Amino acid sequence: MAVAGGLAASLFGLRLFGNVLDLSGGDDHEVPLSAQQRNLVLQIEDLRSDDGLYTVSMGSAAKPGLYESAHGLTALKAADGEAPSISLTVESLHRAFADEMSEEPFSSAVWISQIEAATGKRLHREEDRQALLQRFSPQGFFRDPASESDSLSTRLNDTSSALAGLAQFGVELTAHQRAAIRQWLAQVGNTAPRRPVQLYHLEYIAEAIGVAPPTNVAEGARQWWRAEGRLLDASADEEDTIEAAYYILLANRLGWDLTEQRRHWEAVLSPDEPVSTDTQVSALTARAWTSLKGSAERLDPLVQRISKRRLPTGVVSSVQVRHGSLTSAYEVVRLRMVVGLPIDDPELRAALTKMKPTVLGTYDPLLRGAWLSLMDSVGGPVSARERRRIVADVTAGAPRTVDVRNVDVWNRFTDILVGLDEAVPHADVRSWEPDRPEYRYARSLLINSLHRTGRLDDFPAVRPRPAELVAEAEERLQAGTVREGAEALSAASALGWTPTHEDAERITALLEKRRDCPGASAFYRDSAKDDECGVPGTRAAYRISALLEGAMPAITRTP
Repeated sequence: MAVAGGLAASLFGLRLFGNVLDLSGGDDHEVPLSAQQRNLVLQIEDLRSDDGLYTVSMGSAAKPGLYESAHGLTALKAADGEAPSISLTVESLHRAFADEMSEEPFSSAVWISQIEAATGKRLHREEDRQALLQRFSPQGFFRDPASESDSLSTRLNDTSSALAGLAQFGVELTAHQRAAIRQWLAQVGNTAPRRPVQLYHLEYIAEAIGVAPPTNVAEGARQWWRAEGRLLDASADEEDTIEAAYYILLANRLGWDLTEQRRHWEAVLSPDEPVSTDTQVSALTARAWTSLKGSAERLDPLVQRISKRRLPTGVVSSVQVRHGSLTSAYEVVRLRMVVGLPIDDPELRAALTKMKPTVLGTYDPLLRGAWLSLMDSVGGPVSARERRRIVADVTAGAPRTVDVRNVDVWNRFTDILVGLDEAVPHADVRSWEPDRPEYRYARSLLINSLHRTGRLDDFPAVRPRPAELVAEAEERLQAGTVREGAEALSAASALGWTPTHEDAERITALLEKRRDCPGASAFYRDSAKDDECGVPGTRAAYRISALLEGAMPAITRTP
């Protein structure tokens, strides 16, 4: 399984020493959380995936999508009536979406106009206006050359979208263009499919050029309601939901009173149980729901789903479905423990329970052990038989000989077994020369694992001086990773180091240089070279803060 590989790559140093920090992880917070802790709670929630687990980093879905942003921000605006904020400028938006604009200039211009309409912020250039105007046909319609279809329905959609975009950009059509559109509309008005989507576009185009809609628009909508619309119910699929939304929006444009149909359409739209993660469907649903004056609370799941995909700049990620992993969930729970946050998590508990058959069906003992540890942490149901089976697998899988090549694996096994209050089998530990950074990191892992199991006397070489490990930690915080620094400082603590005020000042200053994550002020960048800010580096940073706690608390319970 792919998740097993991820687990093997990231389960490092998962437990602090009991004399440094209380790891109870209890939910009884009689003392208020500090502002930084509250921020961390919110920012951890931003990592929540659609399956109830977590993604490992803030950048797991960091590629912005122009299509997703246009419709996602439109949905948010429709849901609460307030313009969602974005920090992009005209220049930064065009840089961020340069590839999409190059491939699909017409659609990109339409999407930019929709972002403008949702946010109230001017973001277009003259080239965006031209991207639309250049696609006007002398026959009286607009045509997106990137579209594979050239049907009448496609032309109606492109023309409606272009007119809306040009209106947003403040472009006035010439008299000749308006006349051409009027003539084309008269030709196709009575031959277009009598379905809500096409009827809506016909009505919109007519209003945009200041003429009455074709006579078949209103009657076509009524016929669709009698023949199909009234038969829809909560089992409606994505296509049915789109048709329903357009019918409601068209009825609103025509000034119809849908009071008698309201309950019916609320059941069909069911925004709290969406049929699609596509942001365009979300936008249509939110607009139609608002038109019906439906309960705002029922739009909350839709709003939350889009909000989770918003990036620090305010735009929406191109990733429509976010999948989490057991590895990431393990990291999140351990982070909560280190910082002293509540760990009760009903969504995670449900997700872990759901994946039980998959976990029990795999032969990866680390995967099983991590799952069991998480279930213990969040109070998930595990039978005594399942527990015995998993503990036996983890115990059997633990290395019996440890050297520089597998000390990281042994570290993960010992962490899981100690966390489960199970005995760690004896291992024959071999020595190595710590003559390079990765070997020194491995030495710290060994010291920490031996200390965790009460076997420091089994260290196979001359123990390094605590001051040497502190210096190593500072060097890794400058040139390596926060995780390497945390392991070195934990090893120094295991060997008797007590930080001074001067130690705390130096190390905290180095650590703060890694707290530069846009939109995630409580997170830390593991390596200065990393593009993303994730949980492993952040947890390591708070482990360091805990080790320095006596000399200079980095997190306080003061609100």
